[in-house]
Amino acid sequence: MTSTKAPLGLTRDAGWELGVRTAIPLPVDDAWPLLVEEWLPRWLGVDAVPTLVGAPLRQGRREVGRVAGYHIGTRVRVRWDQPGTADETVFQVTLEPDGEATIVSLRQERLADAAERDRLREHWTRVLERLNTEVGAVPEAPGADLA
Repeated sequence: MTSTKAPLGLTRDAGWELGVRTAIPLPVDDAWPLLVEEWLPRWLGVDAVPTLVGAPLRQGRREVGRVAGYHIGTRVRVRWDQPGTADETVFQVTLEPDGEATIVSLRQERLADAAERDRLREHWTRVLERLNTEVGAVPEAPGADLA
């Protein structure tokens, strides 16, 4: 019996996905308000990220997604029409405490193909590098490939 292993990032039923993460020198309690009030709106190009599951993400009058999950202090998950992607994707940010630091994990699912995954993995790695510059880096380098 031959076993064929799927390429890194290819899921059984949801297309391609990616994951990157970094550590920042802020406790979760300090990182959370920055994430929901500044970082996520900037990263997603939206006016704000509502706290209510099902609420729309907006760029001005245009709806570009919906909040799919919101766990205060730990995770935000959205369905999102990211510019440059073929279809709606699922984007999630998770914050995990790591001593006095916070691990910021980004995951994006339902990507069209390996090329889109690679392009977006590079994009999110650069986003986390800029975040580290903004808040001051900690020893773990950004971009650890989670998927």
